[in-house]
Amino acid sequence: MKVISVEPLLIDRYLFVRVTTDSGLVGIGESGAWGYLEASAAAVEKFGRYLVGKDPQRIEHHWQYMYRFSHFRGAAIMGAISAIDIAL
Repeated sequence: MKVISVEPLLIDRYLFVRVTTDSGLVGIGESGAWGYLEASAAAVEKFGRYLVGKDPQRIEHHWQYMYRFSHFRGAAIMGAISAIDIAL
């Protein structure tokens, strides 16, 4: 099983993430960030490029990779990681 898409979904005042696999499984996660949702959505897109083609069951590995990706870990980044983690 592999991830085929990671999509940020900006709906009203909320940011959701949809992760889709090649086997048809779909996961939905919600960002905990309240402000700067566009920045979180951009981070979701960036992390999504990393996740496509990867095994979605390696949740802890992916979380560690995204968390350690850069030195900046503000609310926008953590909101994106949180939503992806929930979706996985």
